[in-house]
Amino acid sequence: MSWSDVASLALAIFLVLVGAGLFYLFLRLGGLFGQLDNSVEEITDETVPILTRVQVTVDEVNAQLGHVDEIMTTAVSATKSAEQAASTVSKAITAPARALSGITASASEALRSFRARRASGADDAPPPPRHESPY
Repeated sequence: MSWSDVASLALAIFLVLVGAGLFYLFLRLGGLFGQLDNSVEEITDETVPILTRVQVTVDEVNAQLGHVDEIMTTAVSATKSAEQAASTVSKAITAPARALSGITASASEALRSFRARRASGADDAPPPPRHESPY
């Protein structure tokens, strides 16, 4: 046996060992992929019902938000109506109050003028200065 035969035999044994190692590695890798496949199936089986429940919950929340939107629209409408009613009442009270204030100021001025003329005794006396109503 020559050195080349020994080297060929060593190379053949080395290649057989490398092949056996690769076979074992691929066998273990196949088992790992099998476990990974099982894990993904379990996660999928558990996640799909959860996602379905989440979707139902989101749909129910959206429906309730629609009701809240209707309530807010009604509240805004009621607030606008109340504001218009308050404005109308304010205008209805303010206009007669201003008129009454003017009449009262005029009557007070006339009475004061009348008393001043009577006290002076002269009908030809100039009238006292007029005071303007603040309204």
